[in-house]
Amino acid sequence: MPGKAFEGKIVQQISVDAAGFAPMMDKHDTTYTAPTPEPSSPKMPAGIGLNATITMYVRGDKVAYDMGILGGMISFRSIIDRNNRTMTVLSPNKHAYVTSLRTIDKTRSKIDDSVNAHTDLLDSLDQMLPKPTGAKQTINGLECEQYKGTFKGMDMDMWITQDPRLKFYDVIRDAFLGRNRTGEGGMEEIMALLKPIAGEGKVPVKMSLMKNGKPFIKSELKEMTEQKIDDEVFAIPKGYEVVTQDAK
Repeated sequence: MPGKAFEGKIVQQISVDAAGFAPMMDKHDTTYTAPTPEPSSPKMPAGIGLNATITMYVRGDKVAYDMGILGGMISFRSIIDRNNRTMTVLSPNKHAYVTSLRTIDKTRSKIDDSVNAHTDLLDSLDQMLPKPTGAKQTINGLECEQYKGTFKGMDMDMWITQDPRLKFYDVIRDAFLGRNRTGEGGMEEIMALLKPIAGEGKVPVKMSLMKNGKPFIKSELKEMTEQKIDDEVFAIPKGYEVVTQDAK
């Protein structure tokens, strides 16, 4: 839908298995200071982790997203405004934490200098990023291309789509970094490296990360529905105490 900004709802599901980073314990592990466990002792359960559903609401220069954890028992909403360059987090205790993202600009030069002084960081990032395999597949109605990569025991498998309706991710990027960018400096170089897999409507529809052969993170874009989004979705509800703060 070129020339028309997407307005609607997008649902993404994420699962994290913390056991992917946990060492498996056995009786031959010489790092134990406690008595050696018996062979029948249970190992680290593979199911340790969490499942989260992120529902994003998109309209113009604003993005709001609800994150629900443990089946919705824990939830909060964040609102990002590209024009005002603010991020607002609505907490369950009826506080609205409003962060000015413009304060990031004050530290940009320091970040640029740090990255430019350590060009090996850019080389490491480039090696870490997944590369296209040429395989293609339609997932949840979206045409996707497979990207794979391996870095320090982490295997990444992404199915990335490029859809004009998903350019709202650029709204989030611009809120944090501003629209008027020069294309120079360390931060810009990092953004250039990320361009093949993020921004301009490019997002992973399906992604899995494996650590040492064990599942760690999985995510999938489940739904994208065009619909009218009410103003209230992007507003601070009545009765909330507003707390202003600067980005760290």
